[in-house]
Amino acid sequence: MPDKPEKTEGKPPDNSDKAKQQQTLSVRISEALRQRLERAKKLMSSRTGENVSTSEIAKQFLESAREDRLEVVDLMSEPTKALREIRRKGEAQHLLSKAEWVVLAHFVQQGLEAFSSDTPSHVSRGSLIAVLDAFSAAYDLRKGQSASDEYYLSNLPWDCRPSKVRATEGSEKVTPEIVRRTVAETRRQFSDPATKWEPLLAGRNLYALLEDDGLKDADALNRALRPHWPALWRLAARGHYHLTKEPVRDKTKAVAESFFQVAIPPISEGGFTLSFARGEGNDFSVLLSFPGARAPMYPLSEYAVMAEFRVMLATLDPDGSAQHWTGEYFFGYLGEHGKEVEFSFRARSNGITFTFSEKEWKAARELFRRAWEIPAVRALWDGLILEYGEL
Repeated sequence: MPDKPEKTEGKPPDNSDKAKQQQTLSVRISEALRQRLERAKKLMSSRTGENVSTSEIAKQFLESAREDRLEVVDLMSEPTKALREIRRKGEAQHLLSKAEWVVLAHFVQQGLEAFSSDTPSHVSRGSLIAVLDAFSAAYDLRKGQSASDEYYLSNLPWDCRPSKVRATEGSEKVTPEIVRRTVAETRRQFSDPATKWEPLLAGRNLYALLEDDGLKDADALNRALRPHWPALWRLAARGHYHLTKEPVRDKTKAVAESFFQVAIPPISEGGFTLSFARGEGNDFSVLLSFPGARAPMYPLSEYAVMAEFRVMLATLDPDGSAQHWTGEYFFGYLGEHGKEVEFSFRARSNGITFTFSEKEWKAARELFRRAWEIPAVRALWDGLILEYGEL
């Protein structure tokens, strides 16, 4: 209940904004509306990193009454379906609505922040640069000061801020020019392959910017973001997979394409053999056969598992500095047997461990390298990247 107004004698009522009382409104809402508000809460929390109450979300909806924001919430009721449609329109060079760009940016943010630093499935440097460039292109469409400029700056590396801003320890007013210069410097430093840090919070900036009601021209937004579509889509698909463990796939189309599959012949290297089996659509699995008459055979049957296995093979290099691998699906490590270096990997799901000599490890690495140069394998893999994202 609102506080009871204070009694005054001989004084006119104070009608200033400061003195206005907030009113509490109690209403019954339908289950559909309640679910819509819950989806809006999750979207807001993912952007700010803080919990938001249902009443606060409802208050924002009532105050803004923005159609595009309501469209975003409705699209998120069936996120996989929404992303399928966004992908179809994006690949056909059709215009996306502002709400569709917001949904895409939400999943881009999830893709950038999907995995912990202990999981080595890092986003490529080129994709992160594309997010910074997409933000810059969309930010230039805004006119004047933004209430979110301080938020944008907080998600960028401190060392990339102008020296004057760093010297004032945050007391300097954040202007659009400061934001632009910081984004440009972040891009410049991160473009150097020697840079070890990653501006992963840049996805939050893109999402918050596209939600900004200062961006109203959908045509201009499409022109600004279209050049960055390929990288943005890969990150959005990655974010979707992280949240749902499902690809963004048209299942009907995938089944239809399965009737026209061409077999992929096996290849061998250093006594190892890699065989291929096609599945629905772009799906395929591989079987790694070890040397010897009764040697084991090791299957890899999911895109995410194969993606991590390939990166593990490349990372554990006899000439490199990495001595171990800790991923979502595998442990890998270097050891010694006498004076010989050995390489081992263990599947986290079952604990089965295989150990290789240095020569055998190099043969397995070369085998997988050659396999992914086969045009049919490359085509399938590129299709899976569009469905699962950059894993």
